[in-house]
Formats: sequence, C-alpha cells, structure tokens
Amino acid sequence: MICAERRKHTRNSDEQAPATDTGTETAMGTGASRGGCPWDSPAQVAELLDEDPAVTLATVQERIGLSHEAAAGALARLRGERVADLLQTEPTLSPQEAATRLGYPVAVQRTALVSAAIEVRTRRIRPYLRRVADALVDVGLAEEQDIRVHRLDGDVLAAVVLLNGPGTPALVWDERYGWRTAVSRRHPIGTETGAPPTGDGIRYLSEDRRPDPAELLAALTDRRRGSRQPKTLHPAPAGRFG
Repeated sequence: MICAERRKHTRNSDEQAPATDTGTETAMGTGASRGGCPWDSPAQVAELLDEDPAVTLATVQERIGLSHEAAAGALARLRGERVADLLQTEPTLSPQEAATRLGYPVAVQRTALVSAAIEVRTRRIRPYLRRVADALVDVGLAEEQDIRVHRLDGDVLAAVVLLNGPGTPALVWDERYGWRTAVSRRHPIGTETGAPPTGDGIRYLSEDRRPDPAELLAALTDRRRGSRQPKTLHPAPAGRFG
C-alpha cells in the first residue's frame, strides 16, 4: 500500500518513540516541516533493520511502500537511535565503533551518525526542558503536557511549552537563542528562516541557552526583563555529539 493511500487513514501522533519530531504543523507552522510522508511506520522499518542492518532504501521502498525521502529519513533516524542506545550502554565506544558494531555499512554510517548526534543531544536536553515545564506547572502558568523536541532545518533542536491564560500563549526553546515568548499557540515556533524571530510579543528571556527555571520564571513574569533580539547567538552543534 503506497504512502498516499495510508495518508487517508493516519496522522502524526504524540508517540514517545523518536526523541525528535521532524516537524508538525501544530508547532511549527505551514512550510516548516522537513517533508516526507506524513505517516510513520517505525515498527516496520525496525523489523527490516532487525533482519538486515545493511537493508537498502530500495528494499524499504519496495517492502513498505515509502517514498525515497521517507525511507531515507526513517532509516537514518532508526539507525541513529540504535547508535545512541549503544553509546548509552557502552560509553567507551566511539560513534563510529558503535555504528560498525551494529553492522551498518560504511556508505550509510555518515547519515546514521548525524542522526545519532541529534538523538544524543535531544536526550541530554530533555530533562532540562522537563524541569522548566514542571516549574511552570507548579506556579499555575502551564498544564501538564508532553514536551516534544523538534528538529528544524540545519538540524537545530527546538521545543515548546504551552502556557495558560490570555497572555503569552507559549514559550519556545531554541538551542541557538535560548527561550523566547511566542505569539501563537497553534504555531509557536513558526516558519524557520535562519534568523531569530522578532516582532510584537516576542521577547528573549535570557542570554543563557539553559537558564535556571527560577530565572526563566522571573523574566517571564517581569515584562521589563528580556530583549526583542537574542543578546547571544549559540551555534547549534550540528552533526556533533555535544
């Protein structure tokens, strides 16, 4: 069954399996998604990887019915997750050694390792994002919610915490700019342009990429604090395990 047929019956979900979300219209706005088939079949692709770690794009396309772009993305993501899993259990391994241990051909190791680096960075930032979300919940500024890590163009990571009340609808964390307020609850991240978002209602709350939750709360509730532009630009460690 081809992707177009499955599109009628499926949609993106909030499943926890992938550490990063490759982009949803709800968080990022039209045009921000990285593309590919909108439905996900990680279990089917994972089964093919279990059978043969060197499984090819052509085999995935033929057996599952994915487009070339969707098959390439699924294989890279799943291989990356498995490299990250192995590095977590055997931290003395290098990323290349982990990919070789898993049986990945040299020809696909580069994309697998890029995906693994994103996965590792995501796993490292998740506890901090959770602490910030919990702090917002504790003071009544947010409801309990899943915090998804989104992968933007250039392999930049971002996340959203939706807020309560009629004021600021959401906070956005971007690993280049840190925390900022958003003006849309439906599309808080907006369309990626490569430049820091600016405009009425957008306020950058700290120069630090990961300020303490208490510092962030103080800046959020005091409108005299923050800036209309990020004071510090933090280069995203694209392709690096750090």
